[in-house]
Amino acid sequence: MPRLAAIAVATILTGAMTMAQNVETLKVGDATIRIVRDKFGVPHIYAPSLYGVFYGSGYAQAQDRLAQMELYRRTAKGELAEIMGESALEQDKQRRTLGYTEVERWEQFASLTSEEQLVLKAFADGVNAIIAQVNAGKRPMPQRLKDLGLTKLRPWKVTDTTAIAHMMAERFGSSGGEELRMIQLRLYLQLRFGARAMSVLDDLAWQNDPTSPTTIMGDTGHGARGKRVGLQKQQSEAPVPCSSSFAALINAIRVAEEWDSIEWCKRLGLFTRFGSYAMIIAPQKSATGKALLVGGPQMATGTPSIVCEIALYCPKFEVRGMTFAGIPIVLIGMNRHLAWTTTSGAGDNVDIFAERLSKESKYRYLYRGEWLPMERRVELIFVKGKDEPVQVEVCRTVHGVVLSWDEKSGLAYVRAKAYQGKELDAARAIYAFHKAKNIHEFAEACRHIATSHNFFVATKDGDIGFWFCGRYPIRAESVDPRFPAPGTGEFDWKGFVPFGELPQQINPPQGFFANWNNKPASWWDNGDLPRWGAIHHVKRIIDLLQSKPKITPEDLRRFVIDIEGYDIRADFFKPLLLRAIKRTAADDTESQTVADLLTRWDNQRSEGSIAATVFDVWFEALRDTVFADDLGDFGDKGLFRMAIQPSLLWYALADSPPRKLSRDYLNGESKDVVMVKALKVALERLRKERGETANWGFRKPLWRFDPLPPIPGPNRGAYIQIVEVSSPPKGFNVLPPGQSEDPKSPNYADQHSLALHWRFKEMKLAIQSK
Repeated sequence: MPRLAAIAVATILTGAMTMAQNVETLKVGDATIRIVRDKFGVPHIYAPSLYGVFYGSGYAQAQDRLAQMELYRRTAKGELAEIMGESALEQDKQRRTLGYTEVERWEQFASLTSEEQLVLKAFADGVNAIIAQVNAGKRPMPQRLKDLGLTKLRPWKVTDTTAIAHMMAERFGSSGGEELRMIQLRLYLQLRFGARAMSVLDDLAWQNDPTSPTTIMGDTGHGARGKRVGLQKQQSEAPVPCSSSFAALINAIRVAEEWDSIEWCKRLGLFTRFGSYAMIIAPQKSATGKALLVGGPQMATGTPSIVCEIALYCPKFEVRGMTFAGIPIVLIGMNRHLAWTTTSGAGDNVDIFAERLSKESKYRYLYRGEWLPMERRVELIFVKGKDEPVQVEVCRTVHGVVLSWDEKSGLAYVRAKAYQGKELDAARAIYAFHKAKNIHEFAEACRHIATSHNFFVATKDGDIGFWFCGRYPIRAESVDPRFPAPGTGEFDWKGFVPFGELPQQINPPQGFFANWNNKPASWWDNGDLPRWGAIHHVKRIIDLLQSKPKITPEDLRRFVIDIEGYDIRADFFKPLLLRAIKRTAADDTESQTVADLLTRWDNQRSEGSIAATVFDVWFEALRDTVFADDLGDFGDKGLFRMAIQPSLLWYALADSPPRKLSRDYLNGESKDVVMVKALKVALERLRKERGETANWGFRKPLWRFDPLPPIPGPNRGAYIQIVEVSSPPKGFNVLPPGQSEDPKSPNYADQHSLALHWRFKEMKLAIQSK
């Protein structure tokens, strides 16, 4: 049976299911635009011009997701309180503080090429055609907006699209800015360990573990090998500015990490999650002889999905894939020549600077020997139910926006973004992917991306490629990147790492790329947080891709299912626990029962698995047993879990750990004894909380699609595509729960059952209308 046909059988698809179901013809000037929808409501837009195809993109998106688009633009611009009331005010304050003004958005639009401007104008015109129908009563107002009291919608502007693009590029392409968290941790450790605090902090927040799994494997690929990009001295020579006010520190963290904005995104079913995976297979490792590509962006879950699907056909290109509502182009997908996907790069491109304030005015700060005035503006936020708008003052320095003042300490914490003003460059590059015909044209577009993303491509010529994209600061030699830098000028960035020195590779010797937001190359360092250590879930993808000499599309479908529930921690710690039981508890019946259970366990967190539950509870108990007595709980369980990562536990317990810790966290006890002791704690906890062993089955987390039923196992892509890059490319995808946000539409939830059973629908170019 042909390889792709096997997936078709697995997904119970037939050609009839994907036939065109609806055709709509639009006349715009002299041009005729056809919108052909397939069985699943995916719009295929045919037009003789760029203007026509993107007019159709806006028109079709507004048909499918008008309420979502309205909420997206209001979230991005900080205008939710106008329709949601005072409960959304803090989210709006954060967006106004961290985002751009409308004038700045228009200036960025003006910097685009005439063709790029045309794309946005045409899209806005298409959206406004639907908005005009709604405002005229010829099309119903979406129920979600009607429930919020909206009776009319304002016209869509090109800056609505750029605001959404800014928000999405930053949410999925911004990393770092955690220096305030590290100050919080440092202050805590100083109270507990005094002069030894930095040694302990170095244990918790390492800057490079060369054993961490990487996308560029071994000493291959291009980039600044040997330069240890991003690595600075662990013991900083630069003074670390510390706040005397814990409240000021927490307020700065609240704004920097967008607590209120993210909380509102959760309520609205918008984006909150950071993560994505990718698998790219070269022809020599593909059973079909063609390059294969898997893209699985992991974002928010909800109804409707955070993303929608679209296909665009015009003389310049033919392209299909996923996008965000409000964005006219395909963000992950395929054209006639190649397929591409992306994951968040997690490279440190945001820093916190501490400005020294004047004693006369908090609005003046010391920079290069001079007291400079801050740039100040007042934002007006209209709030439903209030007669007068709320005024919010926003201040900026040469480094960036002010997050919080600590006037007692004479400090202001400021957020500096390496990609400031360049978020749209990611969209510009992806638009260039639409027209790319080979890997070299794709690579050329990648160099312009400013936010932190991994981009992958597979071409019909048989090439595969990977680029770690973005602008990354070259920090002053004396600065420890884990902490805020003084903003007085001498510790400023010294430039940005050139694109040619970033990790990148074409046609790797192993015949594949694997990525799950992991470390790009062994020589690339962590930033302010230890995101990359010895234990990383991408190892499972690598193991699977190495498990067979030739990979089929059906293999990739099985791999996507496998990684959703696989507990990578078990690869490292289960052998240690089994050995510890054998050595120290050979006569203990209960421990032996656990050993038998874990020996038979496949390391999958499957629904009902007792072994998965026992391992999970044991691991948490082990973390507490090893570290809580020395470190305490940090006064914040969330901070404790963030700091005590699985890799840190591995460094404490492994026979030959890749990193040497500063102290014996086992306090003289043997590793075997500590692990069995933690097992006893875990079993007692399970008996107390769950009772009989029969009640210990693993409860798989749920992927929520309210008001639809949840789907077990959320560690999957919000959209998944599996593509064989033949001529033309062909493949399968799924985007649950469906294309439409309208509960009355047949395409509201028709992909929900597909996702539930790990089935896919056909993905191809150029469907024919009836």
